[in-house]
Amino acid sequence: LTFGQFVKAIASFLAPYIAMWGATCTIPQFGLGWRVLFPIYMVIAILAILWLSATPIEEEKPDKASGFVDCLKLLGNPFIILCFLGIMCHVGIDVGTNTTAPKILMERLGMTLDEASFATSLYFIFRTIGCFSGAIILQKVSSRLFFIISVICMLAAMVLLFVSDAQYVIYTAIALIGFGNSNVFSIVFSQALLSLPEKKNEISGLMIMGLFGGTVFPLLMGFASDAMGQDGAVAVMTTGVIYLLFYTLKIKR
Repeated sequence: LTFGQFVKAIASFLAPYIAMWGATCTIPQFGLGWRVLFPIYMVIAILAILWLSATPIEEEKPDKASGFVDCLKLLGNPFIILCFLGIMCHVGIDVGTNTTAPKILMERLGMTLDEASFATSLYFIFRTIGCFSGAIILQKVSSRLFFIISVICMLAAMVLLFVSDAQYVIYTAIALIGFGNSNVFSIVFSQALLSLPEKKNEISGLMIMGLFGGTVFPLLMGFASDAMGQDGAVAVMTTGVIYLLFYTLKIKR
C-alpha cells in the first residue's frame, strides 16, 4: 500500500508540470491551445489501462458483492469508525495543504500566484519522498512508531505556520506536512483491514468513502479563513492532526 502511494505521488507531482507546459503553450498545441492537455491525459489513461489489462494478477476466490448499507454497518465498530475518521483527516489535510499553502505565501509575503504555486510542488516532492522512504522504513519499524513520527512532523508544521511568517519556515512546514502525511492512508487502511479481515470488501468500500474528507475540510477551511485569514484554515487542519495524534493510541503494533 505504501509503495503504491509512492507511485501515485509521482503522478501527482508530474501532473501540474504537464498542465503548466500545456497552459503556457510550450508543448505542441495542434491548434488546441491549453485544451491539448485533455488528449495528453487521455493517452496516458489509455496506456495505463492497457498496461494493467496485460498484467497477470492472481485473483482470490470472488466474495459476494458488498452493498452500500453493508459498508455503513461497519461504522458501528468503534475501531473502524476511528479509521474512517482518520482517512477523512488525512485527505482533508492533503487537499487543504494544496489549496492553502499558496494562499499563505500570498497573504503573508505578498507573492504572486505564479510564485506561490511552488508550495504545491514542494508538498508533493516531500510526499513522494515520504512514500518511498516509508515503504522501506515500515519493513524495519512498527507501524505505530512510524505513524507517531509522521503525526509529530505534521503537528510541528502547524506550529511553525502559526508562529512564523518567514519564507523558509513556511516552506519547511509545507515539507513536513508532505512527509508526515505521506503514509497515513496506507497505515490507517491496513489497520482497518487487519482488524476485520473477513470483512475486507466492506472495509475497503468504507475507507474509500472517507475520501470525501477532501470536500469537508476545504469547506470548513474556507469559512475559517474568511473569519480569521489563513490562520483559520491552518487551525482546521490542526484539528485533523490532533485527531490523528489521538488515533495513534489505538493503533495495533
